Amino acid sequence: MQNKLITIALLTTALAAHAETFPMTNLPQGWTGSIDVAQCTEGKCAGKGEVRLTLGKQTHTLPADFHEFSAPKAQGAAPLVNPITIDDFNFDGKDDVAVPRGHQGPYGSASYDIYVQTADGKLVRNADLTDLTDNYMGLPETDAKRKLLIVYGKSGAAIHYTEHYRPSAKGLQNVYSRVDTHDGCGADKVKIAEKALLPNGKWRSKNRCLSDAQYSKLIERETAKR
Repeated sequence: MQNKLITIALLTTALAAHAETFPMTNLPQGWTGSIDVAQCTEGKCAGKGEVRLTLGKQTHTLPADFHEFSAPKAQGAAPLVNPITIDDFNFDGKDDVAVPRGHQGPYGSASYDIYVQTADGKLVRNADLTDLTDNYMGLPETDAKRKLLIVYGKSGAAIHYTEHYRPSAKGLQNVYSRVDTHDGCGADKVKIAEKALLPNGKWRSKNRCLSDAQYSKLIERETAKR
């Protein structure tokens, strides 16, 4: 009897989960697209799927492993938040595409395949940019003014780190590193260890200690600037 109940429960779950196709809106000018996702259950979608994007005469089909998002309630409507991210990750003036690839980052954080747009409009997966999402947490922030990619990570609850990378034709160059260690200067104090690459190719190091209150204010200021 118990085996029959388990079988019925599994069949019910399988029937409830279904594939969906959604259009995408709020894309940059000139882009149109849609996504296919294999598993949608009780208003939530996630898992294996596909992204289709068209820009001009170029149509791209990209594999995906979607992070969970809310399915739109209306038939034919788009998700409230696009499951993909379009941004200029290498600062060459052309839009690039970040497609979800499950949770391969540190502590199960979201990972992405990042495709850069070539001069002829193709999308080519960039291994260096993709690796950033495996080695750090989430997508890199883009600072177009300074042409920097900013990434964050942590080691347990006490150590947090920030890195700045500058894309070039030769790949990614690390130009700044910061490690914040709680209780690193004694109890209730945070040690901040910074390294910056100078124009002459040498690194400049700087260490400082902040109280917990000072550190909290620093983080508030930095968050407000993002």
